[in-house]
Amino acid sequence: MKIFGGKSSSTGGTTGISLEESGVGLVHLTGMQDKPVLVGCEFFEGEAIDCEERLQEEVKRRGWVRSRGVGVIGFGSYGLFQIAPPAVPDAELRDAVRWQVKDLIDYPLDEAIVDVFRVGVDNRREGAKNAYVVAARESVVQKQAGLMRHARLKIDAIDIPELSLRNIAARLPEDARGVSLLYLGDDQGVIIVCRGGRLQLARDIPFGTSSLSGEAASLEAGGFDETQERLSLLALDIQRSLDFYESSFRQTPVAALYLLPTATPLPELLPALQARLGTPVKSFVLGEIISGEGQDLETAERCLLAVGAALRNDREGL
Repeated sequence: MKIFGGKSSSTGGTTGISLEESGVGLVHLTGMQDKPVLVGCEFFEGEAIDCEERLQEEVKRRGWVRSRGVGVIGFGSYGLFQIAPPAVPDAELRDAVRWQVKDLIDYPLDEAIVDVFRVGVDNRREGAKNAYVVAARESVVQKQAGLMRHARLKIDAIDIPELSLRNIAARLPEDARGVSLLYLGDDQGVIIVCRGGRLQLARDIPFGTSSLSGEAASLEAGGFDETQERLSLLALDIQRSLDFYESSFRQTPVAALYLLPTATPLPELLPALQARLGTPVKSFVLGEIISGEGQDLETAERCLLAVGAALRNDREGL
């Protein structure tokens, strides 16, 4: 089993399982070399432990038992740190960076699972290389692994949301030039920048749909103004992230920023960001990168992290 990355040689269908804020997402895709086909998906409301039996039953009913499985742990259950990696061979990099995260986590290092993946060269520091280190409690990873074992999947890898979203970005036509995705949960989000199938930058967004929705605005005194201010702050966070990517890696601006579907509709988000950003802003349409029936695609949009997990392909250095 590979944690937070690795290579896979599987050519059959892949089952993705994600731990979302309000439940567990399940997605199965086939035909990875061309436009992947969504065979089926399901979203189970509730805590992971409460979804375990329903997940197992659905996998069995669908005939996905022993299929290749890729899991995604939930936001907030791990740390993602950008570092300057030591000058060691790739095979030794994971062990070499463990000491660098010792003071960045609030639990003993021997309780942590640590992995690392390289990103672009930081040109502000005379070509210094960059890497991201992922650290999670072993119990968090084992929780996800246990859920997948109970469903009788063949565990291939367990990833973090940023790498799952990277798999989606890699299917977009702008990926070769550089593309950005904005993912918003209820209370937090993340913006990522990818280029050529590689994650280049990932930054947390400190608020989510609960503070941006029209419903939230209607419940607050001066709610409309508060929402507009948060939209401006969101745009500022995005612009700073894109500027950092361009200046640090000496890259041309990303070709587009895609807004991923949200559980709570935010019809004002697209025009607000289009008005505040110089980068082309687009709504993401899942049907443009995978094939599937309308109802299944709607369900799959609710568990995009599981879609990204199922899209996981062979990649070097991850």
